[in-house]
Amino acid sequence: MDALNFVVALFQVPAVIIGLIALIGLLIQRKPWGDVVAGTLKTMISLLIVAGGVTVLIASLGPLQSMFQLALPVETFETFVTFDEAVVSAVQTEDVANLGAIIGLTLLFGYAFHLLLARFTPFHYVYLTGHMIWVHAGAYSILFHSLGLNFVWTIVAASSLLGIYLTLAPALAQPFMRKITGGDDVAFGHGQTLLNVGVGYFGKLIGDPSKSTEDYKLPTRLNFFRDIAVSTTLVMLVVSFVAGTMAVIVLGAGEFETQISDGQNWAVFTLLTVLGFTAGMLILLYGVRMLIGEIVPAFEGISRRLIPNARPALDVPVIFPFAPNALLVGLISGLIGQVAGMIVLALIGWPVPIPSIIVAFFASGAGAIFANAMGGRRGAWAGGFLWGFVGWFLISYAYKFQVFGDLTALGAPALGFTVPDALIPAIVVDLIGKLFGF
Repeated sequence: MDALNFVVALFQVPAVIIGLIALIGLLIQRKPWGDVVAGTLKTMISLLIVAGGVTVLIASLGPLQSMFQLALPVETFETFVTFDEAVVSAVQTEDVANLGAIIGLTLLFGYAFHLLLARFTPFHYVYLTGHMIWVHAGAYSILFHSLGLNFVWTIVAASSLLGIYLTLAPALAQPFMRKITGGDDVAFGHGQTLLNVGVGYFGKLIGDPSKSTEDYKLPTRLNFFRDIAVSTTLVMLVVSFVAGTMAVIVLGAGEFETQISDGQNWAVFTLLTVLGFTAGMLILLYGVRMLIGEIVPAFEGISRRLIPNARPALDVPVIFPFAPNALLVGLISGLIGQVAGMIVLALIGWPVPIPSIIVAFFASGAGAIFANAMGGRRGAWAGGFLWGFVGWFLISYAYKFQVFGDLTALGAPALGFTVPDALIPAIVVDLIGKLFGF
């Protein structure tokens, strides 16, 4: 059991997984030992830099989330927080009906099945986003457990779905990745793939890819906006001060400083939060560039020997450097889409997910990048908005109709899943299960 726990824990550390992949790729190429050691360590370090940037980003986004949450009149309708990792972590910790063990075994067997499919099917992609592998293992395990399957069959069904998903999702996104990156070396590995592809095709219907967000023309005196650090900071200042002002109006400056800023002046706190956000994004972008520079050459060995023509499917920040303007467009339009979705959900009496800056940045931002590649500026604005609006309906539907069962009873009260690649298959399976009486 200790050995199994070690393996499960190891497969939950993205830096270790990708480092091992790089090690295998370099060894297969018979690189000198110095190159093997350097390539493996730099690959692992690059992912830790990415994770560090994400940590700084989330630390900055947390207070903004609190500002929105405290400023809303939540007593008039049911609200909940949408946060995948929180759901899986809570359920795995509570371990009702051995779900914790089921999730771990699903992760292990599902990923092994994925590697077999990548080797013996035409879909030669290796999914390397560790936390998303864990999130989907958790979501699919909880889903099939909610249908009443026993311990073994839950693992079998969830592992099968996980392996198929990890193999097919990158293939679905790859036509977009070729347009975004201008190459075919890396793939997309994140749980937002289905909505990204959907808004990408919508962008193609309404926009013109030749009019990209990255070609925005600015007067000479505004050239400083071309610096991503400057433009990101200015956009986030507007978003953050709107949220902060709303919270101060509702709570009062004193209560804001008590509940959110730990005694610091609300305006100063908001400014520092924005600067921290930009710093986190710059750390993240540096790590992504370093990761691509190391993992792609290392993958040549795996492509040639173990999984012919394999491509690494990497986390969402891998596309950020290719369209930073679209990323900001998605952040803004995604927030607008979330608010519009909240209003409609409140009017029809459905549970309302609290606004998420994290989702607006990482998901709607990525959706806008996909849509920009297919439909230019118009596609990017529509794609970011639709991700927020449609995504909020999917999240609310799954929570209202208990697609994943009673999450409160499983130890995750007032929490819901976010990623559409977990939600959409789960909704389909749930409907089929109910049709056949599960």
